[in-house]
Order: sequence, then structure tokens, then C-alpha cells
Amino acid sequence: MIHVRVATAALREVARMEELAEVARERARQLGRPILVSVTAQVAPDDPLALFARAAGATHNRFFWSRPSDGLAVAGLGSAWDIAAGGEGRFASAAAAWRDLIGSACVDADPSLPFAGPVAAAGFSFDPIRPASGLWADFPDGLLVLPRMLLARQGDVASLTFNGLVGPETSSVALHLSAARRLRDLVGGPWRAARPAEGLPVEEAMPASTWRGIVADAVSDLRAGAMEKVVLAREVRLHAEADLDIPAALETLRRDYPDTFVFAVARGGRAFLGASPERLVSLRGGVVSASGLAGSIARGATPEADARLGDELLSSEKDRHEHAVVVGMIRAALADLCTAVESPAEPALMKVRNIQHLFTPVSGRIAGGRGVLDLVAALHPTPAVGGQPRDLALEWIRAHERLDRGWYASPVGWIDAQGEGEFAVALRSALVSKREAALFAGCGIVSGSDPHREEQESQLKLRPMLGALGGA
Repeated sequence: MIHVRVATAALREVARMEELAEVARERARQLGRPILVSVTAQVAPDDPLALFARAAGATHNRFFWSRPSDGLAVAGLGSAWDIAAGGEGRFASAAAAWRDLIGSACVDADPSLPFAGPVAAAGFSFDPIRPASGLWADFPDGLLVLPRMLLARQGDVASLTFNGLVGPETSSVALHLSAARRLRDLVGGPWRAARPAEGLPVEEAMPASTWRGIVADAVSDLRAGAMEKVVLAREVRLHAEADLDIPAALETLRRDYPDTFVFAVARGGRAFLGASPERLVSLRGGVVSASGLAGSIARGATPEADARLGDELLSSEKDRHEHAVVVGMIRAALADLCTAVESPAEPALMKVRNIQHLFTPVSGRIAGGRGVLDLVAALHPTPAVGGQPRDLALEWIRAHERLDRGWYASPVGWIDAQGEGEFAVALRSALVSKREAALFAGCGIVSGSDPHREEQESQLKLRPMLGALGGA
């Protein structure tokens, strides 16, 4: 539950906010622009998802991020500052705007607390020069949003951060009291996720036979030497007679897929959410971590069957080749930004509820002056979601895939005041409006791919979001 003590603690921070605001007001006079003020306090360890759920009618901007197996959950509400960036330079533009904001900020935060200080939610499109539709109108090619309020919990420790822009005459007390009272208004007793609907009708955006034909075309071009690999996505639509319950879907995902990155970015009347097994990259304390994830097979109904399927995946020449392409590209991209890049010689199995993947972690140490968005720009899109060579694969996708991926298979995550942060690849995901959802899944196509097997794999990858949203 969102406890009254959280709101009470927020109200106690008025003096700290006012002290910082006086410094910020003077700085704003000197620089001629508003200055960010950010204050973090330790609070009772309540559930951020409950805050996210209760704020549904209070703000159009909400953010949720969780790694359930690590005991981490974060919810951000509102927007104290945001930047929309477009084009192929969207990562650099967003990073420059964030550095400019943070460079003059007034911050009071204990660094030992989780997500202390200003932390922005971030998301990007898969391909800014794709043929676009109106489906993703609320989700620009690049977006950073600094929440007005952010509640983070790591295990039994929780923090609450308030962010606001202060001009020469801004009253931080008024800003802080407004935010704290808003939080207090969201306190309403225990929150319990509703049971997801069941049996909702699913509609294919493209007939499965047509999609298999596109896969066959890709295989022909791959065998002719046009590319080494290309990744094709599918879209299905889910329809409901009542409003889809996004917090309930997130609760289902974090319960059933605890080793994934469970995320949601809500803007306007839509939310993009999912449970991704794949970390694109994280940067913490100068240490870089990325994941090579490519090659998939189903889980078995018994431990013995599961082990046999895992062995089949590990010995699959097609899947091992596909995986090696991804790991090689990640290592090459990180070599330009990191020192001491390392990865195991052989992949392991990553097992989630309904599917298992070939997995290889890649690590290194960041070179001086670089940040997490530099890493994101270098890595996205990996061959696991785009193809190889990258530019040829993207051209093929634009010409043949026939859907607007938007933020699907793109970097979604967060960035802190030090330029560090974490991004997942937005897989196993859906764009949800009130009574309709567009769900996405993709498959890596190589010269040995079979269209029917790829269709079956895409169905496995659609299953987490179908289950969370109540699809038949």
C-alpha cells in the first residue's frame, strides 16, 4: 500500500526544498533560465506499483520500472522536465539536453538511497526513418521525462524524490506542498491488482500466411548473400469491452517473469509496457554490462523434457550462429567505448516462464567522458532485433515488414545525474489504449530459417503479454 507515512515524510522536506530553492533562484537570475531542484528523502518501503496504479487518473505521464528478482521497483509521476528528440541523432540530442539540465541543478540526495537525485525515464523508437503510422503519436523518436515525483524501492529501503524547475521568482514551498498533497491524496488503503480479463479476442494485423511469405522472401535474399541476418516483427491486436487494466498486467508480469525487466511508460491515453528478458546495457560505477540474447526454444512440460529442449538449442547450428553474430557485434561496439571487454566463450541458457534463450553476458569498463546514452547509441539496434549488416537489414525491414514498430524492440530505461543508468530492449511488449492493445514479437531470420518454425517462435514470444492482458 501507499502509506500515509510516505506523504508525511514528503511534507517534512519543505525546509530542505526552500533552502535549495534560494540557491536555485539566484542561479536562475544569473543564467536567465529555470534551474532544477531535486530533493530525495528516505521513506517507508511501500510498493511503487501501487502508486503507479492510484495515479492513473491524476497524471498523463507515468513511469514504472522493475527487476522483481532483484527486489527493485520504481514509479515516477508527472513531468518536471522533458525533452523530445528526433532523427538519427536522437541519442546525442537527448544526452546533451540532460547534461545541460543537470549541469546547473541544485540537488540534495543521499547517494546510498536507491534512485537518489534526479532520474529521468527514457525511451526511443526502433528506427526514426521508418514508415510511420499514427499508432505511436504520443511516443516520439527520443524521449526523456524527469518525473515530478519518484518512489523507488530496493529490498527494504525506499526513497522519495521531488523534482521541480525554479525560476527567479518561483516558490519551491508551493511546488513541494502541491506535490506532497497530491501524493497524500493518492493514499487510499491497500491496493490489490485486479484479475486480468480472460479470453479476449485476438486479431492478426497481418495473416499468418502472409507473414510466413515475408519470412520466405527474407530467407531467399539471405541465401543469395544480401545479408547475414534480418529480424522480422509481427503484430497482433487485442480488443476488450471494458478498459484494460495496465497495473494488473504489470503485476502479472512481475509475478510470472521475475527475472525480466518489467516496464511501463504511460503518455496521453496510451501506455507502452512489457517484460523484457534482454538488457541492452547498464552503466553503474563505471562498469558496463550488456547481454547477448539470440536463439530461442520452448520450455519443456517436465524437467527431463526441458533439459532435452535446452540441449537441442545449445547444439543448434542455426541458433548458435545467430547468437554468435549478436555477441560479436556487442563486443565490437563496446570496444570503442570501453576497456577490458570480456565475455564467456560459450553461451548459457536463460530460462523464463515459457521460453529459453541462448545467453552471453558482455562486460567492460567505461572510457572517460562517456555515459549510458553513448552506449545505447553504439549498441542499438543489435543484430538480435535488427540484423546484420545493420544498415542493409534496416533497409530490408523498412521495405518488407509492413508494420510500424514504434518503440518495440527499442531502448527503454532510465538515466541518472551521473549519466549512468540501465536500458532494456523493449521486447515482449504491447502498446495499450483504453480497450485495445497492439502486441509485438520478432524472430531472427537467417539462411537456415523455416517460416513455420519462426511463426511458432513468435507465438511463444507473444504469450507473456497475451496472458497479462487477458488474450485468448
